[in-house]
Amino acid sequence: MSIRRRLLKKLEVPNQGERAADRWHNHDLMPVEPARRTWGPRQFIELWILVNMNISGYQTGSSLVADGLKWWQAIICIIFGNLLSSMFCTLNSTSGAYYHIGYPAISRIAWGMNGSYFALVNRILLSVVWFAVQAWNGGLCVLVCLRAIWPHHIDAIPNPFPSSVGMTGAEFMCYILFNLLCVPLTYVHPHKLQLFFKFCAVVVLVNQIVMLIWSLSTMKGGLAGSALTTDVAMDTATLAWTMVYGIMAQIGGIAAGILNDNDFTRFAKTPERRAIAAQAISFPVTAFCTALCGIFITAATTERYGEALWNPPDLLLAAQKAGSSGARASTFFCAFAWIITQMGINVPGNLLAGGVDVAALWPKYINLRRGAYLILLVSIAVNPWQLLSSSSIFLEVLSAYSVFLSPMTGLMVSQYYVIQRRYFKISDVYIGDSRSIYWYTWGINWRAFVAFFSGVAPCITGFIGAVSPHTVSKTAARLYDLNYVLGFCIAFLMNCLLHRVFPVPRQVAFIESMEKAGAPKHLDGLESFIRDVESLDESVEREIVTEEKKRSSESLT
Repeated sequence: MSIRRRLLKKLEVPNQGERAADRWHNHDLMPVEPARRTWGPRQFIELWILVNMNISGYQTGSSLVADGLKWWQAIICIIFGNLLSSMFCTLNSTSGAYYHIGYPAISRIAWGMNGSYFALVNRILLSVVWFAVQAWNGGLCVLVCLRAIWPHHIDAIPNPFPSSVGMTGAEFMCYILFNLLCVPLTYVHPHKLQLFFKFCAVVVLVNQIVMLIWSLSTMKGGLAGSALTTDVAMDTATLAWTMVYGIMAQIGGIAAGILNDNDFTRFAKTPERRAIAAQAISFPVTAFCTALCGIFITAATTERYGEALWNPPDLLLAAQKAGSSGARASTFFCAFAWIITQMGINVPGNLLAGGVDVAALWPKYINLRRGAYLILLVSIAVNPWQLLSSSSIFLEVLSAYSVFLSPMTGLMVSQYYVIQRRYFKISDVYIGDSRSIYWYTWGINWRAFVAFFSGVAPCITGFIGAVSPHTVSKTAARLYDLNYVLGFCIAFLMNCLLHRVFPVPRQVAFIESMEKAGAPKHLDGLESFIRDVESLDESVEREIVTEEKKRSSESLT
């Protein structure tokens, strides 16, 4: 064996089951077996506390107020946006809870075995960028903690970077420290994170309540009007469309999480309905509470510090510099809680979920852990310090990317509920040739691509106008204001229509046979049913062969 072959052999993913890893399969991509289904309703509540109660969610109100909305109008947008987000998330994640497979496997069903790479690459790029952005915010919280202990030493750290870079030496050091804190947690598989979720959820909740009480009880002159509203005058139509855009922005901020929530619901215990219901309730409640805290804490502290500080690390640094040793102690604990928050969203939401997507690109050599560490390493090249300091439009671009994510979500939802009628033939998800009913045409479901671009097309002009200085028509801008709902609905309907006009015969035959037989619509029940049917068919076939042999023997005698 050559050196190259020996090296590749050593790099192969360790075999954790009966079947060795190959191009379409490894242990992390297979359906979750009962032993790893450890997530009950409480784990999903804790997950959404961590995913929603972070710095990005805290800052939600700032962009809405900056767009000219009053604080109560911003709250209306937050409520409706999160209710819609919860609905889309629940619709898309149900398939994972019932079949215990994640985003990569379901993408194969919707896009085809080879076509799924398009969906995976899109999600991986978002994981890399979002991890970098959230890690930078986490690093700023580390800076607050270290400065609370050694203020003079931290302030004395030399800055080797020019002002154009957008960061200091101390900030970069803390950013690297935050990444290092994420390394050991990345090694833990998602089904073993219950204790981490439990601890983090309590810390996050207590921290936000304490900060809210502190800000309201010590505010000067009431809630600052400058933080709660702007002087932008809008007519009724403009106000209505601004609120519509605000609602879509709420969905856009969590669109990536909606798309691959199956990576978490696949760990759900049975009965699956309890986990789905817990998620549907906890999602909007936690997101609303976080945004509300951000609005009131910022308004209550504006008069004290002379400006609206929407970013928690900035607020804590201001309190630290203006206070005594007691202030340093309190800001340390608050910043520590925000570090936990950022780890809570970054490790499961970007590293572990993104790691599965990376593993699906090359399952023979990459598993979940390797994929997660690759995302962590590559994220440094994103240079989040420069993006966040030099481009005020950067986060808007990330949220606006829902123009592309919403059609993908619409595809997956339509595939599960309408086209497959909630029947997945799981064995065929791991067959990379024409034997699979999800092979389509050369491994690509062209219907999905047509539906996707149909969902993107109406909003793309408005998207360009939103993220660039180019002026677009009012019609294009209005269509873009509806981007998530419009893209989701168009892709959903187009995918259903194309599969109706151009059906996949073997899929139709499989689904009709399952419906006619009344087969269960969940992994364990359906697989058991198919095995029984195959066993019965083999038994009947053997009886027919035996009977034919008997008749042949009798005719000869």
